Amino acid sequence: MGLSRHAIRYNSIGLFLSESPGANPKPSSIHFFNRTQSTTLAIDVARQDIQQIGDEDFLDRKIVTEANTQLSFEYLLTDGYEEKTLGLNIASGGGSFPSGTIYHNLKEDKNAFLVIGEEPFDLTGYAHRPNGYSGTDAIGVGNCFITNYSISAGVGDVAKASVNMVGSNVRYSCVGSGAGGTGWISAMGNLGYTLTQLDGFVNLQDGAKVKLEQSEGATNKGGVPIPSLNLEEGGTDVLGAPITYLGEDDDGNEVTKTLENPGTGLVFDPILYNSPVSAITPGGINVKVKNLNIGGPILSGDSEGTCTKGSANIQSFNISLPFAREDLYGLGSMHAYGRKMKYPQLGTISFSLLSSAFESGNFKDLFCDDEVYNIEIDLNNHCDYTCYPSSAHDGFMKFVINNAKLDGYSLGESIGSFATMDCNFSFGISRKNGFFMSGSFT
Repeated sequence: MGLSRHAIRYNSIGLFLSESPGANPKPSSIHFFNRTQSTTLAIDVARQDIQQIGDEDFLDRKIVTEANTQLSFEYLLTDGYEEKTLGLNIASGGGSFPSGTIYHNLKEDKNAFLVIGEEPFDLTGYAHRPNGYSGTDAIGVGNCFITNYSISAGVGDVAKASVNMVGSNVRYSCVGSGAGGTGWISAMGNLGYTLTQLDGFVNLQDGAKVKLEQSEGATNKGGVPIPSLNLEEGGTDVLGAPITYLGEDDDGNEVTKTLENPGTGLVFDPILYNSPVSAITPGGINVKVKNLNIGGPILSGDSEGTCTKGSANIQSFNISLPFAREDLYGLGSMHAYGRKMKYPQLGTISFSLLSSAFESGNFKDLFCDDEVYNIEIDLNNHCDYTCYPSSAHDGFMKFVINNAKLDGYSLGESIGSFATMDCNFSFGISRKNGFFMSGSFT
């Protein structure tokens, strides 16, 4: 940066995700990841300590595999756009659920960028600058695969999601050639040119053509090194597509140049998305669970056959979805050439609630009548301070679990507080069954 940095403040860093050129070598779109609350990048180096009998010192401490690169972040749930950016299988437009679970047809192998801008400026505002994000610092994490996805919400708090990813490479760089730039590529701008400039002319009403100077109508976009690697080729660098940029000839004149082999070059021109909802509030969370058949709490609606009819007031819920993988290594490379998903996975969901009644029943019936429960969670706009009826709430996201089974529940009570009930369920996940997701984004 142009000025020395003494601290990274909350509004000066942002998270961006893109399709990995390692999986698709074509130029890919980079998306700003909305509503991010926290981000952590951790790198652990794996070494093999080599000794020999008769010597109290190490002969060497060799690095034997790629570093363990972990990227984790937390964000607020909105309308499902962020989940789509992650590559999860989620239906859009608020329609019916997709043909499979969120594990079906995963769009994996992502590039992740932690971009750090100047302190006094909002990072999202860089997209409207003439040179875009040129001059910002970027930490690129390549070949990112999801290892865990979880959702949580509670009374007095908004709905949140957290993601853990594992990567294969990290690159620190400066975007473009702005202040403090590294001179990697100077003012790359082929994606920022207008169509008229690409054609070299504009048409007037009478059909005449007016030649454009090369500098007119141009928008220069900074470049960033691609952090992803060709894992199947032993971890070699990914080569970007040819890039056109503004440069100078031997006489110092400004000319258009084309870099046929940009090396690890990627034009950093992110897409910004404005969700219709800032975050899902506690009043906009509705949970429906089939009543337990062994004397458990009533989770939704009244229940026939109980001593006292009632319903539960859910205080919080937590969902954890693992993405367990098998890392594949081969001789001749220290990088994993594949991270294959394992099936089936085992997800969990838990509820904390205040219950006003219980179903009559006997817990020993669980051994003979172990049922499968369907769980549905709706996230909507629960704003009643309008002229619209309360039934006209906008639906933003929906989760459905189709094969949950009870793992246990506990009841706790103390003087001065309400009795609380904690219910725990688990469910098997494959590409066809388990956890389904729908969003209202377009």
